[in-house]
Amino acid sequence: MRTGEFSRTVWRRSGAKQFHTSREEVLFGLSPEERCAALKGTGEKEFLWTQASAFGNSAEIGYYAVLRAAGDLAARGAEPEALSVRMTLPPGGSESDVEELSAGIESACRQMKLQTACFQGEVSPAAGMPTVNVSAAGTVRSGGILRCGMMRPGQSILLCGYTGLEGTLRILDESEEELEERFVPAFLDQIRELRRELVLPDVILGAQKNGDSGISAVQQIGSGGILAALWDLTEASGTGMKVDMAEFSIRQETVELCEFYRLNPYLLTSAGSYLIAADDADRVTEVLEKAGARAGKLGVATADKAKVISGRDEIRYLDRPAPDEFMRWWAERTQQH
Repeated sequence: MRTGEFSRTVWRRSGAKQFHTSREEVLFGLSPEERCAALKGTGEKEFLWTQASAFGNSAEIGYYAVLRAAGDLAARGAEPEALSVRMTLPPGGSESDVEELSAGIESACRQMKLQTACFQGEVSPAAGMPTVNVSAAGTVRSGGILRCGMMRPGQSILLCGYTGLEGTLRILDESEEELEERFVPAFLDQIRELRRELVLPDVILGAQKNGDSGISAVQQIGSGGILAALWDLTEASGTGMKVDMAEFSIRQETVELCEFYRLNPYLLTSAGSYLIAADDADRVTEVLEKAGARAGKLGVATADKAKVISGRDEIRYLDRPAPDEFMRWWAERTQQH
């Protein structure tokens, strides 16, 4: 199979169709677009959890695993509260690796007000490089879950954050020495500073609590980049869309890094950036920008199923999600070595 997340065909034909056991406490079933699971609560709250992982040689991979998991919970309206962490190192891994990775996880916890409630680790011959897996749990008021499939025709589709930013930061983390041979130090410092542009869960939760904006659905941009996230949002909602690619906010630093490695930034992982469906695009933009996040309208959801992307000189239709470019970048580097 191809590198990256399972294709929708594999997910349905060989994965999801094998699962038949059900319980009434589980709030919603399997969906290729859904990254969270939920249980009915016993009072005024419901319980959600999700999983995320990050791999690589950088000490920061734990930070990005937490960012992705906490962001997926926030996209569903849940306040992230606790983490379970499992760290896997390849043979030859050292205690200093454990210390550095743990520090990255704790940095994310402090920033996002989470507690690591369980921590386990191992050195495994099956591991090719360090990997951090996290399970994040949180709660939401009963009836307050925002599913990915709740976008309605006529609503605006907004982007909060920047296209491909997470992938840009992680590529720099993993290939700093190589990039120093191509770019001046000031440019690489500019990229490092962009980490402050990642949108944290509390910003997304704050926008959702602003009831007069009419937010109905939120999807964090994960594997496969903004194009995969647009596919998920429309497929889950049973809608189409009309969006303008000129409105896809992207940093020049991302453009230059992607040109150097011949990557498509629109297929590049971008945890810490979100798609939002809302009735009042201007109100949502105002709330997010007051919180320090970049936001703008991409287009609208439509009643038909056509997924239309307009550009300067052409109109095209969105294809099924392609493999994530960060995963492809890693696979090619592994083959070269």
